Amino acid sequence: MLKKSTIAIAILTMFSAASASAVILDGDSQGDHIRLYGEVGVGGHFDTNPDYNHDEFYDTKGYVDDSFATMGVEGQREQFTYRLELDYQRRNWLGGDGEFELAVDKMYVGYLITEQQWIEVGLTDTAFDDFDHFGDFTFNKSVETGEAGDQENTIKYQAKFENLIFGTSYSYDGEHKSGALQGDIINGYAGWMSDMLSVVVGLETRGGSNGVSRYGEQKQVGLGVRLKLMPNLSLGFNGFLEDEDLSTQRSGDVYLDYQTFRNIGMTVSAKYDLGERWELISSVNHEEYEGWDLIGPNYDYSELPAEYGKERRWASLGFNYRPARDIVLSLEGRVGEAPEAAYAYARMYF
Repeated sequence: MLKKSTIAIAILTMFSAASASAVILDGDSQGDHIRLYGEVGVGGHFDTNPDYNHDEFYDTKGYVDDSFATMGVEGQREQFTYRLELDYQRRNWLGGDGEFELAVDKMYVGYLITEQQWIEVGLTDTAFDDFDHFGDFTFNKSVETGEAGDQENTIKYQAKFENLIFGTSYSYDGEHKSGALQGDIINGYAGWMSDMLSVVVGLETRGGSNGVSRYGEQKQVGLGVRLKLMPNLSLGFNGFLEDEDLSTQRSGDVYLDYQTFRNIGMTVSAKYDLGERWELISSVNHEEYEGWDLIGPNYDYSELPAEYGKERRWASLGFNYRPARDIVLSLEGRVGEAPEAAYAYARMYF
């Protein structure tokens, strides 16, 4: 967690920037602007299942709160851009404690090379993170892709030319969300966007921690597809294939005997628009982690045993209701080998 002094400086910086430029909040004719934005959401997971709560939540309870808030400021001066974003979130992941944490989520400076190309440098999300759930229409994204997410010391390049998009990023000394070292991370994506069919392919590789943490080298490929069958009906596919090296032995502070574990995840989802305010969302999901397989050759004994074997499958059905453009009320039920029975959320954007 960041030190309180660091958080205080970040908050002061953000609000000082917003108030100092309030007169040009909507921008000017040259494109320069400053914008304050954010969201507040309250909700969580109901009836978490102890048999399938593997690498999902910090605890198994009847209700796990997942409330979340974000506030940020972004702007542009000449060809330069900047962004500072703070998150207030629960430490709900396995190994966390469920308490709230205030952290700087993004802090970078960018440059517009042309109208179609730009770069970002600093604390930002890696390139693949922008599209890792592209084919998943569920509100509470179903299958975790496991890509690097937000990283410090990152340089990212992105471009968009009519229907073609692509991007790549490099992160020096990347870290797991727990803070454990993962080594240098390189990833990227390429995609084709159209009204009827959109496809994005992502790649990621990391250098590993060289014995400093349990995380070794890794390679991953991901695919996201959206297909609009009718004006109100869309189908999506999201999947990934990952080979991840994890340490299976430890001597003091040194991690040893790295073994390669293959991980697979897939989601097929559908979205049906019932007018302007209602959306029906359904999905079927499959996850397969070699480290879960108790009788397999590469069972990961550093993790809690998974009672369901190396794979699990579940389905979901839910809806999103939008009483206003910047308000979403979401409810989703799950059946099968799901880590929870239901998920409910209310989120407001500003």
